[in-house]
This record gives sequence, C-alpha cells and structure tokens, in this order.
Amino acid sequence: MKRLMMLMLAVVIGASALAQNKNVNKANIAREKGELAEAIALIEPATTFEKTMNKGRTWYIRGQIYGDIATSEDETIRAIDPKASVKAAESYRKVLELEKEGSTYHGLSNINLTNLNGSIMNKGVDAFNSEDYETALAAFSEYSEVSPKDTTGYLYSALMAQQLERYDEVVKWYDKVFAIDYYPKSGFNSVIYYEMNKLDDYESALKHVKLAQEKFPEDNNFKKTEVDILIKMDKLDDAINELKAAIAAEPENAGLYTNLGLLYDSQEEYELAIEQYKKALAIDPNDRFSLINMAVYHIGRGDKVYKKALELDVRAVKEFDKIEAEAKSEWSKSIPLLDKVLEADDTDELALQNLHAVYYKLKDFKMAKKYEDRRKELGYIIDEE
Repeated sequence: MKRLMMLMLAVVIGASALAQNKNVNKANIAREKGELAEAIALIEPATTFEKTMNKGRTWYIRGQIYGDIATSEDETIRAIDPKASVKAAESYRKVLELEKEGSTYHGLSNINLTNLNGSIMNKGVDAFNSEDYETALAAFSEYSEVSPKDTTGYLYSALMAQQLERYDEVVKWYDKVFAIDYYPKSGFNSVIYYEMNKLDDYESALKHVKLAQEKFPEDNNFKKTEVDILIKMDKLDDAINELKAAIAAEPENAGLYTNLGLLYDSQEEYELAIEQYKKALAIDPNDRFSLINMAVYHIGRGDKVYKKALELDVRAVKEFDKIEAEAKSEWSKSIPLLDKVLEADDTDELALQNLHAVYYKLKDFKMAKKYEDRRKELGYIIDEE
C-alpha cells in the first residue's frame, strides 16, 4: 500500500511539473497573441514552482511578457502593470544568473535588457528635448529602478527635478547617487546650495558638506561653505574654528582673514577683528570689506570718545578740546581707508556714505557737501521737494 501511495504521489508531482511546463508554453503563446494579462497569470506560478523556477526559459518568457507591457505605445496595456519594466529587467537578470554565458537565453536576455534600458532612456531624452520635464523625470526615475546600479538614471532625475524646481527631490536623487558609492563634486555643490538657499535645511547641508570634505579633502571650498553654514546656524565658535582651519590650508587668501574678522566683529571682539583685517590688507591692499570695516571701526571708536566729551561739564573746555581732538584723530583714520575703496570704485555707496558722515563729524562741511552731492548724483539720496 505504501509503495502504491508513493507511486501516486510521484505521479501527482510529475503531473504538476508538466502542468507548469505547459503553462510556460501557454504564457508564451498568450504573449504572442497580445493577451498579456493572461500571459502574466500563466507565467507567475511557474516562477515559484520548484521544477520550473530555476529554468532560464521561464524567466526569459516572463521578461518578454513584462517587456512587451513596458514598451507598449498603448496606455491601457502599460496600465496592466506600472512596474512592468522593473519586472522585465529583474527577469532578464535572473536569466543571466541561471544560464551560462554564450547560451541562447543568456545572449537574448543581454540584448533585451539593453534594448529595454535604451527604450526607457530614449523616452526620457525625447521628453527632455521637448521640455516636458515631468515626463522626462518619470522616465529617468523608471530607468533608475530598472538599472539601480547605474548612476545615469539618478543623475538625470536630479536634473529634471531641478528644472521643475523640486529642490527636495534634487537632494533625494543625489542621495541615491551617493548611496551607490559615487560622489560627483557637482552633486555635492547642488545639494548643499539647495539645502542652504531653498530648503533652509542647515543640518542636512552640514551633513553633506562634511561628507564632501571627506571625499574631496584637497578642496578648501567645502571648508569655507561649512563656515557659511555654521554662521547661518548661529554656531559662531564652530565657524571661527573651521575658518581658522581654512586659513591654515590657504594662508594667502585675503578673503578668509576678512571673513574671520567679520566673525570677530559679530562677537564684539573688535581688536581681534582689526588684526584679521590688517592681515587681509597685507595680502590684498584693495580688499574692500577689510578697508570698509576698519574704517567703520575707527569711526565707532571716535564716536565713543566724542560721547565722553559731550558728557563733560560745560566749564571743562580744555578737557573737552582734548577729548574732541582724540575723537577727530580716530575719525580721520577712516578717510584714507575709504579713499582707497573709491580708487577701485568711485560709486561705492558705503564708502561715499561714510566719507559724507566723517567729514560732517570733522566739521569740514565743504567736503561733507561734496560727498553728499555725489550721493545725490548717483541716486543714493533722494531730494525731498
């Protein structure tokens, strides 16, 4: 009896295997007739049945079925399975695993996989050329799913998201590029720029700029960008430390000293700020920001000194004259600095404004009027009628 039952079981298994083999054939016939939904219903069970799941032919026909759906011009056919292209590619790659190189199905799967990728990519390129960025993004996104190890789909998707001004998606696509261990410098620049200027996501920008520095340690620009981010995050002490590191890498960069001076200025560390401005001017005597900031520093010092004079008793004439002279000395120090700015650009609004104010403080009203008139001429002051 046991032997009989075992024979019956073997017959059942054999019949089932035969049925699945027939289903593979029927699926192929249905595909050739264009009955693609029926073809799917027939092929899918064969991909999980023990006797057919490891046969290259099973997966090849599955790839053809889904490939026909994915590349159809008929929207109703493509709607049968929106992920058809992914499943087709998955099927062809399975064939490449199962079949020996040089075999018929191995060769055909390679060709079909290449054609599938080309079809999707061409759809995206055509849409891009027609400025249909939405369709192009959908196509390049699909390409990235079909070929997840190819950076092309991710990079083109990022560019389309940029065209559509979907900056959060730009970041998402570049993150996918970084995730497969590809780190284009332009990608970092785009991500960091959008996070800082469009998304106000400084934490993420800081994360990306640190990764960029890890991948491009020789590029000091990322160090400078980190300083900008830290300033926006109001982490000034960290920004100062990073800026010092940037200066160590580029000791002849005047702008770095100027920026460090600005940071010290913001923390009311004025003497340290002046020290940095002087270093900047030693490298570049025409550095505008250093010249103007040093001038403003001297004007501020003069104002503080003069305030002491105003607080004196009206009878302390001699002392008043002495303190006023000290204030004028400070104010006068700003003039050659501001004149230097105007040598480079005689329309510089800040330089003209400060010279107008300084000469007025010095009671040189002729010179004060000269700069006032120049400001009016340039439209920086509008006469009220």
